[in-house]
Amino acid sequence: MTPDFPFWAATFRIQIHRLRTTTGSTLHQFEALFSAWIPRHRLAQQQDKEHSRDRRWNLRLVFWTFLWQVAQAGSSCREAIRQAQSVCRLSGRNIPPDESSPYCQSRGKIPLECLQQIHDGLVREAQEGLAEKNLWCGHRVVAVDGSTATLEDTPENQKLYPQQSVQKPGCGFPIMRLVAFFSLATGMISSWITGNWLTHEIVLFQQLWENLRPGDVLLGDRGFSGWAVLAQCCVGGVHGVFRVHGARKIDFRQGQRLSRHERLVHWNKPALRPRYLTPQQWELLPEV
Repeated sequence: MTPDFPFWAATFRIQIHRLRTTTGSTLHQFEALFSAWIPRHRLAQQQDKEHSRDRRWNLRLVFWTFLWQVAQAGSSCREAIRQAQSVCRLSGRNIPPDESSPYCQSRGKIPLECLQQIHDGLVREAQEGLAEKNLWCGHRVVAVDGSTATLEDTPENQKLYPQQSVQKPGCGFPIMRLVAFFSLATGMISSWITGNWLTHEIVLFQQLWENLRPGDVLLGDRGFSGWAVLAQCCVGGVHGVFRVHGARKIDFRQGQRLSRHERLVHWNKPALRPRYLTPQQWELLPEV
């Protein structure tokens, strides 16, 4: 431990306490700040199915209340409802009830296609607004990473996203694995794919190739630095930047020295095809 670590830890603890105790923005301020980025028609009353009737918890109110709740770490549904009631009083609209059940049910019925359209529009607008100076050497940098999330403990989720085998039955939650691309220039998640925790990240990653363009820089950790992924990058005109996997032995005395920090090495095609590639995909990859 370095001598200054205790001092740094104490200062960090004070900052965290301030963040947790400082009053955040109200729902009214939150909506006023971000509503300009989301077209009003995206949150219009639905023509049919859920949110087709103008209820107290209509689509617009539910969306902004839920978004505010997500942005406030540890905020309860009760606090979110109080914020929504305050907004309705200010605008002269019907005030939603105090019970949390109607809000939670309406929140769970937000159309996924509506959220997808809002997300895609924001990502596209942010990408179109990038200037050349925001790119790295003129290239778009796309970072890839994976994570897991626990889900609601329902029979349907347990079937699709089983928990770890070492977990005692009835004691764990369904586990979802996800892999996402995000822009290093905007910081926004551009695309993602989900699966259960038994599915390796690199398997899910294979379903995201269509979101890359020739000339992109793909940035990832050691988990994505296998021979096959690098070969796929070469075939697709994508620049792959990864740390070398720990299982691969590296001898920097080999290869051609290009500069102080650059060396050209050749990796030969492995004899065994990885299971996440079909024989046809494997055949298309170069020998070196």
